[in-house]
Amino acid sequence: MAGWEARLGVVLVTCGMLEGCEAPLEAADTEVSSGELTSKSWEETESLEAFCPPDAASTQRMKSSLPPADGAPPRSIPAPYSFVNFQGRLYFVALGNDPGLTLWRSDGTPAGTVAVKTFPGLKSLTPSSSRLFFRAVDAAHGEEPWVSDGTTAGTRLLKDLTPGVEGSSLVDMTALGERLVFFRQVKDPNTSTTSSELWTSDGTTPGTVRLRAALPEVIPSSGGGFGGPVPSEVLKLGGALLFITRDANGLALWRTDGTKAGTARLKDVGAAGTGVYSTRMSGGWAFFYVKGTDGTTAVWKSDGTKAGTQRLHTYDSTLSPLMLGALGSSLYVTTTSPTTQRIVVRRIPLAGGSETPVVTLPNEYADQGSAYPYVTGVSAVEGGKKLYFALTISGERQAPRDAQLWVTDGTAAGTLMLHRPLSRSDEYTSPLYAAADDLVFFSADGENTTGIEPWVTDGTPAGARLLKDLVPGGESSYPYGFLRVGPRVFISTADIIDGGQVWATHLRTTCSTSASP
Repeated sequence: MAGWEARLGVVLVTCGMLEGCEAPLEAADTEVSSGELTSKSWEETESLEAFCPPDAASTQRMKSSLPPADGAPPRSIPAPYSFVNFQGRLYFVALGNDPGLTLWRSDGTPAGTVAVKTFPGLKSLTPSSSRLFFRAVDAAHGEEPWVSDGTTAGTRLLKDLTPGVEGSSLVDMTALGERLVFFRQVKDPNTSTTSSELWTSDGTTPGTVRLRAALPEVIPSSGGGFGGPVPSEVLKLGGALLFITRDANGLALWRTDGTKAGTARLKDVGAAGTGVYSTRMSGGWAFFYVKGTDGTTAVWKSDGTKAGTQRLHTYDSTLSPLMLGALGSSLYVTTTSPTTQRIVVRRIPLAGGSETPVVTLPNEYADQGSAYPYVTGVSAVEGGKKLYFALTISGERQAPRDAQLWVTDGTAAGTLMLHRPLSRSDEYTSPLYAAADDLVFFSADGENTTGIEPWVTDGTPAGARLLKDLVPGGESSYPYGFLRVGPRVFISTADIIDGGQVWATHLRTTCSTSASP
C-alpha cells in the first residue's frame, strides 16, 4: 500500500488493541479523557463561575491530524483521542505524517501543535507533574510502558516487562504524585484463569518494579472492564488508588499508595458471579455499582478505608440506576423503569438513610411504543453545585427519537432541560464536558442548518448556543470530546470533510453584551 492507504492499514490493524481508536461515528467508545491537572495552572486561580461562553472568533483549528490532500476517506480517519494536560500543554494521540499513531503536543496555537513520536500502537496517556507515561506498541517489544518528558529525544521505553515481541497486558495506569502505578494481567495457560501483578515506577528502568504478584484479576476501569452507558473512572482518591479484583469467591475492593506496605485488601463487596459496571469519583468519594446475580444493583461508597466502605442502597431488578454524582451530603442517581419508560432523579444520603425521589423527567413519547430513556453522558466540576447529563430516548427503530441536555442542582425546581436536540444518530453520541460550573461544552444537531457541531451553554435554558460551525453548511464536524487546559478548551472532531482535527477556543473572563456564533 502507498500514501493514505498504508497509514490507514496500520490504523485498522492497531485499532483492535486500542481504546478510543476508531473511525468517526462510533463516539460511544472513543477515549477523550479528562486527564489529570498536574501542575499549578491558570484555571486554579479562577472561580468555578468566572467564565463567559466563548465565541466563534476565539475558536481556531490547531492542525489536521491527516491532511485531506492525501485523499483518505474522512469517515475512515479516527478522531484525535486521549486528551491530557501535561505541564500546561495538551498532549493527545492522532494520525500523523508517518504510518501509525502519533503522540502530539499543543500550546494552543497552530505553530505550537507538533508531533512528538509515532508508534504502531499508542494509548492511555497518563501525566504526572514531570513525566508523561503511556502504553505503546513497537516491533521489538510489543505493548509495554513508555515514558516521555514531552520531547522526541526524551521519549523512551520504560521497561520491557515481557521480554521479546510478545508484549504485556497492562491496565489502569495511574499517577500517584511523581510515581506511576499500574497492573500487568497474567493468564495461566493451563487453567485459563487471569491474575494481576501490581507495578510501580519512578520513571526510570531500575525504578520500575513489581510490588505484588498473584493478586486476583483486577477489573479494569476502562477498555472493556465495565459495560455501563457512561465511561467508568479510575478511583484515584487523594494519594491512593482504589481497585476492584475478581476471583472465584467474588469481588473485593483494594487500596494502594504505590508501596508494598500501603497495598491492602479493604473489603469484600460482591459474591461469586456478581459484577461491577460503573465507577465514579465525586465529592471526595469513590462510588461504584455491584450487579447481583438476581438482577439487583447495589450502590457503594468508599473513602479509602475499610470502615468508610459501605453499601448505600440496593435497587431491585425492575430499575436501571446510573450515577450522576455527589452534591453536598448526597449522591444523585437516575433510575429508569422499563414499564413507565421514565427517568427519575433520586437522592441518596451519604451518611445513610432513606433514598428519596427528587423529580420525574418528562417523556412525551412514553405512550407511543418503544421510547426507553437512558443517560449517555455525565459531567461536573469538582466542588461545583450542578450536575449535567445527556439523556437519549430510544426509538422503535435503531435511531433515537430524541436527545436532550439536562442540569440538576439536586432539587426539582433546579432540574432543567437546557437544549434539544443533541445528536439523534444511532452511530454517534454527543459528548458533554463541564469546563466550569456554569460553562458546559457539548455537541448538538443544527437540524439541516449546521449539522452536528460544538455548542456551549452557561447552564441556563436560554444560554445554549452554537460555538462555531466548524464545517460550514449542513455537514458535520462530529465533536468527540473536550478538555480544558489553562485558558483554552480543546476540541477533538471527526470532520466529515477533512477527517480527524483538533480545535481550540479561548476562554474569556470579561463578557460582552452579545456574542454571535
